[in-house]
Amino acid sequence: MSRNFPLVTGLLLLALLGSCRPANTLPTRSSPQYNEIVRTFYIGLAALQVGHDVQADAKLQQFTQLAPAEPAGWANWGLLALRQRNYDTAAERLNKARDLAPDNSNIFYLLGLLESSRGNTTEAINALNKSVELDQNNLIAVNKLAEEVEREGGEQSSARFQTLIQKISTAQPDNLAVLVELSRAAAKNNDVETVKSAVAKIVSRSSAWPDEVREQVNAVDTTVKTGDMRAAATRTTFLRNVLVRLPEYRRDLAAIKPPPGEEAVPFTHFLKLETPVFQTAAPDLATTFASESLAADKTDWIGAIFLSGEGAPVIATASAREVRFASGASFPFPAGAANTPPTSKSILPVDFSYDFKTDVVLAGEGGVRLLRQDSPSAFTDVTSATKLSATIVNGKYTGAWNADIEADGDLDI
Repeated sequence: MSRNFPLVTGLLLLALLGSCRPANTLPTRSSPQYNEIVRTFYIGLAALQVGHDVQADAKLQQFTQLAPAEPAGWANWGLLALRQRNYDTAAERLNKARDLAPDNSNIFYLLGLLESSRGNTTEAINALNKSVELDQNNLIAVNKLAEEVEREGGEQSSARFQTLIQKISTAQPDNLAVLVELSRAAAKNNDVETVKSAVAKIVSRSSAWPDEVREQVNAVDTTVKTGDMRAAATRTTFLRNVLVRLPEYRRDLAAIKPPPGEEAVPFTHFLKLETPVFQTAAPDLATTFASESLAADKTDWIGAIFLSGEGAPVIATASAREVRFASGASFPFPAGAANTPPTSKSILPVDFSYDFKTDVVLAGEGGVRLLRQDSPSAFTDVTSATKLSATIVNGKYTGAWNADIEADGDLDI
């Protein structure tokens, strides 16, 4: 046995050293790798927030390698997998975050969302119960727990649902969405006094609402006064459906139930790592500006337009007669028979030909024109190539805007 003692001692030392590896420690702000860790985290966070999943996945994975003991990285990486409906991967990452931060309410809330998405109501309730236990003020988690409890059903679900809604009502007594849910829950439980109190608050706020909404409010109020709680519960459902059109209802609902697709919010700060100190850059007091005169005829519009991705912008001016660029290009403005000058939105710079050169759309009383840039000093009218009808081309316009109307990643006009 004595001969084995050095071997056992060596193994114990190896285990001890293994538990103290750098991977299990967190760097301080003064460490050389801290800036890279912060940079990686916030690039991943930004990509996650704007839906750039490929970059988010790469950066969040990198962050968990640089700082494996920071739960925020695992939680955000798990949230990405949850959004992608990759539930097994999400579970692995979120459970890692939970193990690193077992007292964080928001991590358990994410686990509740995960189990709810999987259809595991019991597991969702367990996770959400823990989330609420850790943070009684996490009203979004409380509301989600109430939804899961009601979905599960059973003898006690109705009473438990009302208790949870009343908890939110205590924190936000004037929340219109909560009052409607409390009215419905109390009616289902035949809690007459609670129904009357909640409905009275709704009635007191309804005087300025549209007629069709007030009609449903009065129907609920009348039904409650008759004492028919079953019918009152049904009426509150109808009321909720019409209240959705009111901005104040949607605002109050958002306080306890985020819109679809926004239920899971990423962590925007570290949970264990030292918080970075962000400082604004020192002011550049050496910057100066030179005033220059612009030789031009009567001008109704003036702007600076970048004609390409390089160099400085050029000055552009426009009148009812023509549009003129300082680069030498000029073309007529569609001012119409009344010779109406351009408005502030009549000249739209946009690369509609996708050649990395800025083209121009003109919109005026005389119609719409599309000018393709051939060079900084030459533009070609390509309106006829669009095959648009004469009614559209020669209509009366006050301006042109670009927006991705179809949400396909391409700008439309």
